[in-house]
Amino acid sequence: MKNLISVIMFLGFYAFPCSDLLDTDVKVLNEKQFRNLCEYNDHTILVVNTASKCGFTYQYEQLESLQRRFKDKKFTVLGFPSRNFLGQEFSDEEKVSEFCKSTFDVTFPLFSIANVKNSTNHPFYKKLFKLTRERPSWNFHKYLITPQGEVKSFSHRIDPEDDLIISAIQDSINL
Repeated sequence: MKNLISVIMFLGFYAFPCSDLLDTDVKVLNEKQFRNLCEYNDHTILVVNTASKCGFTYQYEQLESLQRRFKDKKFTVLGFPSRNFLGQEFSDEEKVSEFCKSTFDVTFPLFSIANVKNSTNHPFYKKLFKLTRERPSWNFHKYLITPQGEVKSFSHRIDPEDDLIISAIQDSINL
């Protein structure tokens, strides 16, 4: 019995080894602390480059709705505010944080303002680009990452609650 427990513990620890993509430290929005994305290794993740002053900012409401709907099924949205597209994000992270909380009651993790364009030096976005060969062409581009390491990319024009995204999330969390 003791050996069986040891094997189960060993397999549980290695069931979801952290992928190179997620093994990245990113700064939390408006804080000095960093988080390693391995924390979400066994989750289905929707990564979104966001902006507070964009025509697509309404998508925050849908992203928060997804977060609340699926959070108990190991799903999370990860938001990366960006000023890359016409500077449609506040330059002050405190304002970004305040806007997201007061306007959309955002509860999903938000990280520091990121450069998501070709010249990015952001460690997570560099890895995403290398893996997908796709870069956001505007605010609210979405990448869905499964616990198995599959990555699907969705245009900013596809709303977070579109059937394409909902189906992809459900497929991932029901595996």
